[in-house]
Amino acid sequence: MKRAYLGDSYDAVKRMWQELLYDWAPLYAEPRFIPKDLRYDFTKLTRIPMLSDQHLTAYSILNDPCTGIRLPDEPNQSERQTHISIETIIAQLKNGAQCVVTFDQSHYRNIKLKLNEQRQAKMRRIADNKCFSFYYISHAPFLFAFPDKNALHRVDRILEAAGIPRNRIEKIA
Repeated sequence: MKRAYLGDSYDAVKRMWQELLYDWAPLYAEPRFIPKDLRYDFTKLTRIPMLSDQHLTAYSILNDPCTGIRLPDEPNQSERQTHISIETIIAQLKNGAQCVVTFDQSHYRNIKLKLNEQRQAKMRRIADNKCFSFYYISHAPFLFAFPDKNALHRVDRILEAAGIPRNRIEKIA
């Protein structure tokens, strides 16, 4: 996240996720993606507090890397503010998060996979680790990942009740 992007329409979508998940498993932002000097303004705008050791027992995590999620089997560079790995998302689920929401506008053009095939590869890697996922597809795409099928179904119902059109949800093929 960069100050120049604070307040864009992506932040409105993040605030919507916070509002929709609040009563079930409130959303907390992974602080490594939000520079310290932006955290107050980010939380004020999105209403998403920073993740700390003191959170509710049922919680969700927002990962907000600048670009998104690396493809499985891509060279593992250090976790920076620009990308996150599928393995990190899986670790967040295994550490107690009920839902991990990750901004993902990455599109690898130098490989043979189309954009939807890249999303499917990421969801397959999550499934290979006995977790579940789907994508919210729009100008601000997000991967939703879950530790179990019950959590996936719960969020699916929350989004449906909020009026999110079914054609915006992409599930694993």
